[in-house]
Amino acid sequence: MARLAIVLAGALCLLSLAQLANAQEPQFIVKGRVFCEVCRANFINKFSKPMVGAEVKLECRDEESGMVTYSLTGGVTNDKGEYRLAAEGDHEAEYCEVTLVKSSEPDCAEIPVDGLGEIPAAEITLTANNGFHDTFRHANALFFTKKEAMPQCEELYKELEEDKEDEEPLP
Repeated sequence: MARLAIVLAGALCLLSLAQLANAQEPQFIVKGRVFCEVCRANFINKFSKPMVGAEVKLECRDEESGMVTYSLTGGVTNDKGEYRLAAEGDHEAEYCEVTLVKSSEPDCAEIPVDGLGEIPAAEITLTANNGFHDTFRHANALFFTKKEAMPQCEELYKELEEDKEDEEPLP
């Protein structure tokens, strides 16, 4: 009887080791949206439209060297302007971000640049060691802009000015 128990315990240990060997690296689903920002306001607003067929990519870089350690292309937005990328591996010591690759609309294909000359990117965390137990990672929205603002954007600019005037000055 003792011999049987030892054999069974050994078999269970071997099965556990086999499962560990076959375990896949963590997989994350990165979700986000891409818009056409028609007012050139550099933020998503009521006139922004979801962009169908836009392309994005995911890249992770080593935090110290800045070298690309992981790259995933092929993210294309659906009819709601949403994309999903299936990322593999744990990238705890890396800086990961989603960036725009190609617009699907020739008249809304400009990638905006911020005041420091930086191209917009949606930073995400791709590690299981951060307290998040979900496999989904939600990236901030990205957008292409038109070369010139649409006429209806005057309404948006007026609303922004009114909001600014309604603010109380800081003491």
